[in-house]
Amino acid sequence: SDGDWDQSDTYWKSKEFLAWLYNESPVKDTVVVNDRWGHEIMGKHGGFLTYSDHYDPGHLLERKWENCMTLDKNSWGNRRDMTSSDIHTVKELIEQLIRTISCGGNLLLNVGPDKYGRIVPIFEDRLRQLGQFVNVHEEAIFGTKPWIHQNDSEVIWYTSSVKNARALDPNRVFNPQDPDNTVIYAWILEFPKSNLLELPSVKMTDETRVQLLGTQFKLPKKQGPKGTLVDLSSVHWTNFPSKDAFILKIEYAGKSYHNPLKEFKKRQKQRAKMELKKLMEETLG
Repeated sequence: SDGDWDQSDTYWKSKEFLAWLYNESPVKDTVVVNDRWGHEIMGKHGGFLTYSDHYDPGHLLERKWENCMTLDKNSWGNRRDMTSSDIHTVKELIEQLIRTISCGGNLLLNVGPDKYGRIVPIFEDRLRQLGQFVNVHEEAIFGTKPWIHQNDSEVIWYTSSVKNARALDPNRVFNPQDPDNTVIYAWILEFPKSNLLELPSVKMTDETRVQLLGTQFKLPKKQGPKGTLVDLSSVHWTNFPSKDAFILKIEYAGKSYHNPLKEFKKRQKQRAKMELKKLMEETLG
């Protein structure tokens, strides 16, 4: 659904429709719905949550959610006065992709066709560029889940997969870090100024392996001051699958019991206490 705007769920008779959809419709056992069924329903009720367009929480959510965004930064449709600077670059699209899936979301990317139903060349070009990146790095995208850490910085993000999921909860929000079972994918959105890349969240062991995804290059690593230090000097820049971002496949990293959902709630409580303390100090003088 995407027509609620300022009207209530009562106005749209959403409850009646959803009751039919889930109980009597031909797709009642397989249908998935979003949260756009009436004013103030977004982010509260639905099979998955969308909140607002271009939603980007920056942290892991407990519920499945979707980032609804457009190739044209200013419109869901097709504009005759659109310029090239109005269109997201492929680098920006890759960044939105990883910011979304690392936090448990799905990326919905809209393209506005022209009046003849055709996709204009600049949109086609962007989709092909993004498709090339996805095809080479699909292992780090499809079938993955968020890791125990979502990111180390604005330019280092993570996804993960497991080799064997039989002992794990099928409804888990993120993959735990098990040295023998978890595969980590580190998305690097900016090439480091030196040939050394530090990954603070990755605990190194003697068995840890690092590979440049999309190639056969195995990369040297060592323990750095803050985490695993990966040496990129053995790979010439022309051998990187993409010039916009690259992904490292990491196996046999050290054990960690970090829970991102609990940590976020803890930070929220601490922030609330600090804000309350500040408010009381301002009130009491």
